[in-house]
Amino acid sequence: MMFKYCTFIIFCYLINVHAQFRSTNIAFTTPQNCSRIQFFNRIELRCETCPNSTVPSADQLSCICDIQQKEISRSGFIPTCQDCPSDTFPSPDQLECLNCRNGTCECPQSSVLIYRDVAGHLLSNGAFCDYCAKGFSRNDDGECKKCGYSCPGKNFTNSDQVYTRIKLQNGVEMKSNYIENHLSTEAKSCSERNVQSCEALANICVLQNFEAGFSLNACGLLENIKRSFNPWQNAWDALANTDDSELEKENVIDHQYLFKDDSRFELFFARYDVNGTFDGFFTSETVPLMLCGDFLDPLAPFVFGRRFYKECKIRKEAYSDSFLERKLFEVYLKFTDEQGRPKLYPMHVLNSAIRVNGQLPNFASKDRNQWILTRRFYLVDDYTLQFDNSTRLMRFAAKIGINVVLQRERDGYINPPYLTIEYDDTTEEILENSLEVIYHKDPSGYDQKLTICLSIVVPLSLFWSALCSYSWGRRQGKPSAVDASSILYFFVCEVSVLGDVFFIIFGLIAFWITFAYKSQTYASYNMLSEDQERSLLHYIISALVLKFFGLLFTMGALVFQETFFIDWERQKLKQTDEHGMPLSRDLNKSTEAEPVVVWRTYLIANEWNELQQYRKTSLALQIIMMTLLMEYFQVKNYALVEPGFERNSEDPSTTLSILLSTLAVTVSLYLFLAFIQVFLRVLIVERIVTDPFHNFVDLCSVSNISVLSLTHSLYGYYIHGRSVHGKGDAGMSEMNEFLQRERNNLCGFRGLETGSELQTFIVNLPQMFRLKYDEISAISKQTTSGVVGHEAVTAKMNATVEAHSQMNSFLKKFVDHSISDIDYIVRDRPFLESLLDMEMSDTSITGTFTRDHVEIAYSRCFVYGNEWAWTSFECLAFTVFYIWSGSIYLAGAVVYVISHIIRMIFGYLSTNHLIKTSLVDQRFLV
Repeated sequence: MMFKYCTFIIFCYLINVHAQFRSTNIAFTTPQNCSRIQFFNRIELRCETCPNSTVPSADQLSCICDIQQKEISRSGFIPTCQDCPSDTFPSPDQLECLNCRNGTCECPQSSVLIYRDVAGHLLSNGAFCDYCAKGFSRNDDGECKKCGYSCPGKNFTNSDQVYTRIKLQNGVEMKSNYIENHLSTEAKSCSERNVQSCEALANICVLQNFEAGFSLNACGLLENIKRSFNPWQNAWDALANTDDSELEKENVIDHQYLFKDDSRFELFFARYDVNGTFDGFFTSETVPLMLCGDFLDPLAPFVFGRRFYKECKIRKEAYSDSFLERKLFEVYLKFTDEQGRPKLYPMHVLNSAIRVNGQLPNFASKDRNQWILTRRFYLVDDYTLQFDNSTRLMRFAAKIGINVVLQRERDGYINPPYLTIEYDDTTEEILENSLEVIYHKDPSGYDQKLTICLSIVVPLSLFWSALCSYSWGRRQGKPSAVDASSILYFFVCEVSVLGDVFFIIFGLIAFWITFAYKSQTYASYNMLSEDQERSLLHYIISALVLKFFGLLFTMGALVFQETFFIDWERQKLKQTDEHGMPLSRDLNKSTEAEPVVVWRTYLIANEWNELQQYRKTSLALQIIMMTLLMEYFQVKNYALVEPGFERNSEDPSTTLSILLSTLAVTVSLYLFLAFIQVFLRVLIVERIVTDPFHNFVDLCSVSNISVLSLTHSLYGYYIHGRSVHGKGDAGMSEMNEFLQRERNNLCGFRGLETGSELQTFIVNLPQMFRLKYDEISAISKQTTSGVVGHEAVTAKMNATVEAHSQMNSFLKKFVDHSISDIDYIVRDRPFLESLLDMEMSDTSITGTFTRDHVEIAYSRCFVYGNEWAWTSFECLAFTVFYIWSGSIYLAGAVVYVISHIIRMIFGYLSTNHLIKTSLVDQRFLV
């Protein structure tokens, strides 16, 4: 085994020497470019003049002797000729001079010239015309050949079969009578006189997967022949085995490709029959790289910059392609150099079936150092493999990849492209085949920039989380900046911030790379590699998980805020006599205080509860618009990896949408639609039609109710709703009169400060306030032991009423500066505090009421003020489910259901907590 392996390594090295000798591009030439005195050298790929008296053959693929000459020797494509004596004629193969019985060697079309006996000797009495014997047929050269492979319709019989084993990818050993029947013959015929047999021997080597471990080894036989005669000397060897260093050469393709509709990379295919015959060159339009090439535009895969992918299935019985039958190929890249001259570059093939010492170095391997590149390949093989003497095994190219490598330093230039072919073998009736065009670029630049970006942003997120934790501790009244709860909140804050960091960074990366790729003129940018996309997916999923927990933390903060509705209404005094008779002028009659009506408080509490889930965007409308634009207006096609922003292919399914581009299009469209909704709602609907938050402030003023909502122990928001008319209990006529007086400026201002209309404030409260607040709140939580049933409900209600009365009285006095040791000042918020969202001043003794000039800051108590937490989570969830399922409808349905469930849970919890902190009877909160 070691001897075989060493033999193969030496074989690869020797061939590689020949291959590297011509490791450059060549002038584009076809047989049609040759003049009438030239032949096309199919190995050198150039036109050469036939020397001496030789003339080009009919197919112009070699030189032949003149019609009156015979060939006495040959060197490759050039014969050495000699004139035939007078009264003699050259034989059909021009290897002999013949005497003909009838004075001429021309035979009718149905017969052949007989000039040798059965032993192969020339006839002594001259050549004559006759018909072919039974078992023979006349070929195109006018000779009788034994029926076998060359006879149409002739099948091999069991008596003809001598088997040679071929090892396939799955390790099964199959049998090939074709190789056995032709290997020895072609090996004997391969010489300077018969280059075609050398080509046939090379084809057998390809069919044996270039492996040196066969008892009848075409590759080894060909290497032995090369030691004395090498038909591929100074040319691209058909069997050139080399490593991946060939793909690193940057100057062999001196053509700058552009990202334009008409910019394509052209492939030319040299086709060979399995018997070594050169069939000519064919364009990529005519070579069916797919077994079922049914896409509408045959040039669609070759638009430069388009990520093409197509797969299909076909029944074996329905497959019939004479173009591929018993054919092998070599592929060339055609381009125009900087001087405008057409050139060809022979492309290499990464063949998955190549074996070295029983191993498959090219199959599913990421280690480029182990690659073995070759030149010649086949697409379909249904004639060399057979087992049980009956069942034929079909080998075919199941996956074909055209790999274009963009240069990192020179925009628009490429390294040598290459083909990847993964073969499959089957006896099944269904064949699966795919074609993909992939663009590669050195990924290290992206990785370095991403590493630098994350190394800067992640520490900044930690710093920001530390600031948030410090601010949270101050607002909670923590005596120490660092304690267990502050550290826990630091991690909570970091989860939310890191989710935003991942979402924004990778969203921007996807957006920039995708749209920069599509809009570039020269190939400067490339999409991410497979490994980079896998890493990107991990980051996006991590961002989704982090955003989910961040949303839960935001919900928890909204649920557990403490809200109380301060009623400024005064009790009315009612005078009655001792018998309850109507009022009289007698001032000595007794007076009775009427209780304050609670309906205004219930009204404000219900409005506050309804605002809890009010949003700037509608998720249902968002999903409907996403579905409509992505599916019916085909915005999803912008995710197709191709130049420009217009479809250049009639079949969009052939162009690949990868994770990066799908992420870019989906996220950008989702956020754009969300921005449009926010813009319309905030700047148009709320300015012109209805503004629920400013309307709520007005309703508080009319109802004579103020609102204090604490999002932290010592931090929250205050709405000053004290009526300038002194009361809110009024009839319709009186209320209308109040409003008319305000419109005519016949009363005072609504604001907390004298001469001010400002009613909303951000509050930072002193420590003493919290102690008194907690003391009063504890009254509502008192329980009476031994009391059950209705008595317990009554006792609970009495405690709640008592707590509400004391809390309302305490807060009114606090707002009116009536408590000497619990006070506050009103101020404007400094810029630095607004920027960092934290308080710099000490409020532990004297609190602050910071003016909110836009009168909307208190919306932070609702979903409305935390819209980003919801929208970003829904956007990421929609994108991830769309990438995972490929269905806009499923992604929209899943996200809607998830968001609806979360909002139902949030609504239930926030309503219950509002009842507990506001001391409002839950039976009246709807």
